[in-house]
Amino acid sequence: MSSAAAFIARQGCVIPMPDLQPRLREIPQISAVLADARLAGFLAGRRRMWAGQVVQQQCDALRERLRDEAGPVRGRAELHEELVTAAVATCQGLLRPAWTKVINGTGVVVHTNLGRAPLPAAAANAARDVSMHYTDLEMDLQSGRRDHRGRAVERKAALLAGAEDALVVNNNAAALWLAVRHLGRGGPVLLSRGEVVAIGGSFRLHEIIAETGCRLVEVGTTNRTTVDDYRRALEPGALVLKVHRSNFAMAGFTAEASLADLAAMCAAEACPLVYDAGSGLLVEPAELGLPPGESVLAADVATGCDLVTCSGDKLLGGCQAGLVLGRAELIEALRGHPLRRAVRVDKSTLAALDAVLTAYLTATSLPDLPAIAALAAPAERLREQAGRLRGLVEPNLPGGWSVAVEQGVSSVGGGAYSTTELPTWLLRLRGPREELETCHARLREQDPAVLVRLNQDGLAVDPRTITDDEIATVAAAFAGVWATSGNRDGKRG
Repeated sequence: MSSAAAFIARQGCVIPMPDLQPRLREIPQISAVLADARLAGFLAGRRRMWAGQVVQQQCDALRERLRDEAGPVRGRAELHEELVTAAVATCQGLLRPAWTKVINGTGVVVHTNLGRAPLPAAAANAARDVSMHYTDLEMDLQSGRRDHRGRAVERKAALLAGAEDALVVNNNAAALWLAVRHLGRGGPVLLSRGEVVAIGGSFRLHEIIAETGCRLVEVGTTNRTTVDDYRRALEPGALVLKVHRSNFAMAGFTAEASLADLAAMCAAEACPLVYDAGSGLLVEPAELGLPPGESVLAADVATGCDLVTCSGDKLLGGCQAGLVLGRAELIEALRGHPLRRAVRVDKSTLAALDAVLTAYLTATSLPDLPAIAALAAPAERLREQAGRLRGLVEPNLPGGWSVAVEQGVSSVGGGAYSTTELPTWLLRLRGPREELETCHARLREQDPAVLVRLNQDGLAVDPRTITDDEIATVAAAFAGVWATSGNRDGKRG
């Protein structure tokens, strides 16, 4: 290798191989690809601005593939076909919705990867209706003057949680950030070492607190923190923060200060207290068949916390949003905070949340919400649904497979009760391992996609998270996968 080539290599550059240039010379000209009749519809009028970029990107990607390709040089006609096919597929993909409907057969009720709690029809209709028309979003129609958005929705949230006032923001991380930033005012934030949590891909509590401009002071130990630990760490201007651990649990030699005890200490020491309640329960756990141990929002507020934050989805059963509940003067201060605008929600979110909160206000028993219904589903109904599904699936069962209705467990999902298991009835399918894995993958390729469990016991479908009108669709998805076994004709395009 020459000294010049060695220098180029040390810089991490690619040195063209002797046969690379012949490969690259066969790449068709962009103009020839753009002239292909199969792309004409995508390149008409204003569409050319973005479709032309897609063609250029596919050409660049092909050039990179050819740099690493071994074997004989491919001809221009073959590369032209590859480019056009890829460009057409990419353009078609861009014109489809950015998401696919999924039937959740996993039994995980609050499934973070599947959008958490599904909305009731009333909430979806409210969001659709308000999105298509002008509304009094920020106007008081009686006076004709501007008013703050969300006022009526926030009134309902405050009433249901027994708080003086409430504020709606875009998620619970924003709710917590805004509360701590305002009350902490750049000072120390006292938090149990066992509550410095990470939730999801980007919610790391110490990073959130750092972004408020406050200084995190960890108190106690990972597994044991007492009120005295907080009291010893108090200093002028301190804020006490308590955080629900949500996605994990600790067992064994553990202790934590209760919210009521912290509220009493903070009242005596004249320091503010913020509680991140996480999921935001508005009904007693026993009503949902959940074990005791979690408090409802009204109980959290009643302890005397200055501010309580929670999610609008998860166990509350609504849409993605964050709620701040607490003393009226503090909520009003948050409402006027300079950064409040950065975390506000749009009218469709407010409309959906309003419909969900109204479901709680009008309910004489449990509110009519999909997540709540799934959690509270009686065992006999789950068994009946699994039996119906078996009756539809069994006639199309491949050779060497078996199907049965068996007892199993469901999961609550993200947030509170993340480790809690609920008894359920499963449709269990067993067969050759390779065929089970293929079926599992092919179900995700259907439209709608069907997501089920796969483990050493086979495939399992949990009806807890499947609606009555989805049963036949699940059965049809299995039948479609089995009918197209060995080819890809049934794949969603």
